[in-house]
Amino acid sequence: MKDQMTYFSILVTSVVLISWAIICWRMIMPLKVRRLTKVSLAGTLLLGLVMHQITRMYVREGLPVELPAFVRWGGYLSFGFVFLVMPFLIAKEILQLWGRKIIAPKGSVNGARRAFLHNAGNAIVMATALPITAFAVEEAFQTPVVKKNSLPISGLHPDLDGITIAQISDLHVGSILDKTWVDSIMQQVQGLHADMIVLTGDAIDGQVSRVGKELASLETLTAPLGKFFVTGNHEFYSGVEPWVEQMRALDFTVLNNEHTLVQKGNGAMLVAGVWDYHGARFGTKYTSDPFAAKANAPEHDVSILLAHNPRNIYQAVQAKYDVQLSGHTHGGQYFPWTYAIHLFQEYVAGSYTVEDSLLYVNTGTGFWGPPMRFTVPPEITLHTLKRA
Repeated sequence: MKDQMTYFSILVTSVVLISWAIICWRMIMPLKVRRLTKVSLAGTLLLGLVMHQITRMYVREGLPVELPAFVRWGGYLSFGFVFLVMPFLIAKEILQLWGRKIIAPKGSVNGARRAFLHNAGNAIVMATALPITAFAVEEAFQTPVVKKNSLPISGLHPDLDGITIAQISDLHVGSILDKTWVDSIMQQVQGLHADMIVLTGDAIDGQVSRVGKELASLETLTAPLGKFFVTGNHEFYSGVEPWVEQMRALDFTVLNNEHTLVQKGNGAMLVAGVWDYHGARFGTKYTSDPFAAKANAPEHDVSILLAHNPRNIYQAVQAKYDVQLSGHTHGGQYFPWTYAIHLFQEYVAGSYTVEDSLLYVNTGTGFWGPPMRFTVPPEITLHTLKRA
C-alpha cells in the first residue's frame, strides 16, 4: 500500500506541475507586462504549489515541526485555485481554436489582434475563477446545513417509528479545520437532540499525536441510543489502530465488521459497521465485509449499516440491510469535481433506493484539501425512521 500511495503522490505532483506549466505558458507569458512581473507571477504560483506539497507531507506523513497556518492556507488555496482555473482555461482554448478555424479564416486576424483576444479570454477566465474561489471559501466555512431525511421502512416496529439519527461525516480535522470549528459543530449536533449519533468516517487528517486533542469535544456528544463510528480511508492514511482507540476513548462505539443491538421499547435495531471499503489494501484483516458485520446477529426489526464508502451498498443489498449510511464523496466538493465525481461513484449525494435497501450519502460536514465548497454546502443529516 505504501508503494501505491507513493505512485499516487508522484501522479498528483506530476499533474500539478503540468497544470502550473500550462497556466504559465497560456496565461502568464502572453501578458503585456515586464518579464520580471511574469517571472514573479509564475514564481508566486509555484511557491504556493510547493507549500501544498509540504502541507500534504505534514498532514499525511507527520512532520516533526508545527506547520504555520499561512503555509497550509497558501498551499491548499493555490492547489484549489489551479484546479478551478484549468477547466475554464481549457474551455477557453477550445473556443478560441474553434473561432479561429470557423469564424476567422486563416490570415484574417493579425498577430496583435490575436494576442488581444487571447489575453481578453484569459481575463474572462480569471474574472470567473477568482469570484468562485472567494465564494467557495466562504461556503466551506458556513454553518452546516441540517438536511432532514426520512427512512421509510416497511413493517417498522411501532416503538422504532420516529427514531432520529444525526449523521456527520468527513470532518477532516487537522489540515485547516481545528478544535474551534469542531466545538461549534458538536454544539450544533447536540442541539438536534437526536436519539442516535453516527460519524461515518474521515474524522481526521493526521496522526493521533497531532490531531487527537482537536477532537476533544466529540466526547461531550450524548444520545440516548448511543453514538457510533466507522473508519474512512483517511483514518487508514493516518494510522488506523491508534484512531480506533482514540474514538473509543471519546465514548464512540467503533464498529469494525461488527454489530450491536439497540433497543427502544420492544423494538430492536441492528447497527452494524464495516472497515473502509479499501481497508484490505492495508492488510487482509481490514477487509470491509458487510456479511461479517451481520454474522450471528440476534433477532431485529431493522438493520442499519454504517459504511464510509457508498460502494459498500452492493454487498449491503446482498446481506439484506434495510439502510446504509455513508459519506466519502463530498458531493464533489467544488467545480469541476462536482461533475467529475460521477465518473468514479454511482451514488454521490442524498437518498437512493437500491433494490430493497435505502442508501443515504452525506456530502461531508467538513472539507478535504482546499478550504473550498461550491454548490455543495457542508452537511449534517438528521434521519428519521418512519413506518412505511
